[in-house]
Amino acid sequence: MLVKDVIRECLCKMGEKDLLSETELSDEEQALIDRLLAAMNIAYRDAVTEYIPLYAEEEVTVSEGVILTDGLSERALYPVALTAGGRRVNIRVRGGEMLAGFSGKGVLRYAYLPEEAELDDEIADMRITAAALSDGTLAQFYFTDKVFDLAEAYDESFRAALSAVRYKGRPMRLGAGRWSE
Repeated sequence: MLVKDVIRECLCKMGEKDLLSETELSDEEQALIDRLLAAMNIAYRDAVTEYIPLYAEEEVTVSEGVILTDGLSERALYPVALTAGGRRVNIRVRGGEMLAGFSGKGVLRYAYLPEEAELDDEIADMRITAAALSDGTLAQFYFTDKVFDLAEAYDESFRAALSAVRYKGRPMRLGAGRWSE
């Protein structure tokens, strides 16, 4: 999905004309596009940190039990697993580094935070639709404008779409409960 498609959908939901097809934009129109782009980046980061994380795997060198996160190709949020020699190794986080109980080479799987998207970029995440991301974008946009009714409505729609993606195809287990009268 293209970032432009998300912004176009936002403009449509707001009742605005398609400003992205215009050759010349006024300062107000450019400011609106910039604000929507900033809100979309916030909504997408929210989605990948809370609902549908992005994962990366790469070979790392553990030196004296420490993996520096600065050396990773992506901005790490948290480690998922570290394997070395076909065995899983315990790993924990401390400050800007990850601690492991060995030294040597291993494969680290971790969740990461994507870079900020620009207007001409593509979001290659197939788990989220342009409609859902536009709802999250408008929720952020209206929240900053202090239009709380619209912000809440778009936020509920956004989170419902993300929750559906999060549990799609997996059974949800509910704890034993008690009926109350």
